[in-house]
Amino acid sequence: MLRNVMQGLYRNHMEEVIKFFESHHKGKYKVYNLCSERLYDASLFEGKVASFPFDDHNCPPIHLIPLFCQSAYSWLKEDILNVVVVHCKAGKARTGLMICSLLLFLKFFPTAEDCIDYYNQKRCVDGKGLVHPSQIRYVKYFEHILTHFNGENPPGRRCMLRGFRLHKCPSWIRPSITISNHSGILFSTRKHPKTKDLMPEDFWIRAPRKGIVVFALPREHGLTELVGDFKIHFHERQGDFYCWLNTMLMENRVILNASDLDGFDKRKFPSPGFQVEVVMVDYDGTIPTRYKTDNASSGSDGRSDNNIASTDGVTANSDKNKVSGDHNNDEVFSDSDGEENVSSRSSLAHAASGKPTAAPLKLGTTVEQIATLTHGTGQLSIGSQEPTGINISNAAKIDGVERSASIPNLASDDIKAIAADASVFTFGDEDDYESE
Repeated sequence: MLRNVMQGLYRNHMEEVIKFFESHHKGKYKVYNLCSERLYDASLFEGKVASFPFDDHNCPPIHLIPLFCQSAYSWLKEDILNVVVVHCKAGKARTGLMICSLLLFLKFFPTAEDCIDYYNQKRCVDGKGLVHPSQIRYVKYFEHILTHFNGENPPGRRCMLRGFRLHKCPSWIRPSITISNHSGILFSTRKHPKTKDLMPEDFWIRAPRKGIVVFALPREHGLTELVGDFKIHFHERQGDFYCWLNTMLMENRVILNASDLDGFDKRKFPSPGFQVEVVMVDYDGTIPTRYKTDNASSGSDGRSDNNIASTDGVTANSDKNKVSGDHNNDEVFSDSDGEENVSSRSSLAHAASGKPTAAPLKLGTTVEQIATLTHGTGQLSIGSQEPTGINISNAAKIDGVERSASIPNLASDDIKAIAADASVFTFGDEDDYESE
């Protein structure tokens, strides 16, 4: 009761809402409730209530949008006097997402931008009705579905999330990460055995290029499998930020500006030029012995990528990136089983580019060989020679065979050393960012 009284101070009382519609649209209205946090008795509105629930400040499952539009359209075309009543908690963001999608569906305006501008102008005096970047993105997703898929949801695309790269990232931004979908949490650095005992400052690897840090799990094929909608939530002491994306409606490599991230504008300190790069690969459910996205995967035409010199023009969507021998490559992603080391790839890249080959870092090629070297010693020191462009502390250690194979509860020096040494996934420089 107290809750209803308090909400009545800034929202309409249920009784007043019912009285308004019964007076002005009796028998001609249908209510659409978007709140996941609050349901009510449909009989209050003569049973004409439909629920399409999703959480506040978030995005709906993508299939919910065309279902809502089709339902609303079916009701509206029954009678020219029929109206739809769409609401959420404040009647702004979630309502705006669905109303703008409906305006697109009904062809009131040709583009998502036009629909959003119209809604913001009509809904709020300050023009700030639909402002969350992810919700705006989902209206544009629906525009794409209408344009390219005739309003039907496109077929699902199964991907593996490889990791993240933060561009122009100041030293005070080192977030922990949670990946989730509408069913629950898929991955969390706070719970994963390789990162749960580490501070974020320890598992974000500083790349050779200034202002860039990278996160991935060494010797693993990726962070988590993704299909359809997913949310990336960055937890950071200066303020959390997040985004919703959909694998069906994005490319394998996406760079998000600060303005594309929900909540980033509310952070305490500005970060000019900050960007988040999300990297995925297509995934069929199998975990190969050596999972490479740079120079070991086959192209769509079935040809092998062993010829490094011919990788110009290869796109990220085909799970390949160019490998060059210069310092601009951030070779820090790894899912290698140790069957092929960095030095062979680095030497091949140098040979292709005509540059002198740097002395290789010798760590052996298999876990079994490492086991032989470490038997009776307890620890194996990483050699003093370093691959080009990667700084590795000479004091870094890899503890024993078991830690090399499964890497449970890695110390920060270990995860940095392994990430730098066992790299398979390569982030190239700007020339590598080609259309997918």
